[in-house]
Amino acid sequence: MKKWILVLSVVGCMFSATPAQSSDWVDRVVLYIPNRLIDALDMFTLNLGAGPVVEAQLMGTRLVWGGGGIGMSYKLCKAYNRQYGVGREQGYYWSLVGVSEDYTSMDWTLGWMKKYKEMYSGFPNPAQRTYNWRTGARDYWAIGGSLGCLITGDLYIHPVEWVDFGLGFLFIDIKGDDLVLDDFR
Repeated sequence: MKKWILVLSVVGCMFSATPAQSSDWVDRVVLYIPNRLIDALDMFTLNLGAGPVVEAQLMGTRLVWGGGGIGMSYKLCKAYNRQYGVGREQGYYWSLVGVSEDYTSMDWTLGWMKKYKEMYSGFPNPAQRTYNWRTGARDYWAIGGSLGCLITGDLYIHPVEWVDFGLGFLFIDIKGDDLVLDDFR
């Protein structure tokens, strides 16, 4: 019964769409499975690095964050906002639940990694360009941590991406990152 309600809802939305929106619906239907798979990959970050670095941190968003680190490492990244590649991250940071200091940068990259420079002390501001939830290089709302000495590993989940993944099954793309057929032309 629930499946029929979903099917009827989707068909109703498709017939109520304007002609400009109907081509959007064709994209959504044709690329439904690939977009759900990509959204599933977006839900986490996994980075592995090596270099003269020491770090340990736990994060329940940038607001509830504790730990610190200093040094430089070359990282193999599967990062936030579909960043894949290699990058050099360097600098130092420390935080104790809301109060922090962060002077880090990703200043050399290969692949689809975004360069950034983060410099602040005090309270991390979610309005910073680095934390833009659609295009930013870092996720303000990330939950996870990193640990390492010479060899490091970062693992985070992204709550906004989980919501985007769940709503994607209803053809709702809050991040605006679903593929369309024009991306392949």
